[in-house]
Amino acid sequence: MSNLQTLIVNARFGLSVQEKISDEGWQAIARQCGAPEFEEIEQRITRLRAELETVEEWDGDTQDDIHLAISSFTRLLRSAKAR
Repeated sequence: MSNLQTLIVNARFGLSVQEKISDEGWQAIARQCGAPEFEEIEQRITRLRAELETVEEWDGDTQDDIHLAISSFTRLLRSAKAR
């Protein structure tokens, strides 16, 4: 498991399936990111954008989930690089 994955798993610890990582949780992850995590986040965003192109037009829920993930990782990358 990558360091980024470990950070995300740890941030999710104790949350129910319906709960999302808080803004403070994402900020805590960002503070622990370095160059390897930046690269992994960028790769994840690229893969998510490619996956979005394969989703059927009628599947709005999946499109929304992918857009949310792209947005979350984009904010994480910005926060991590800004520190």
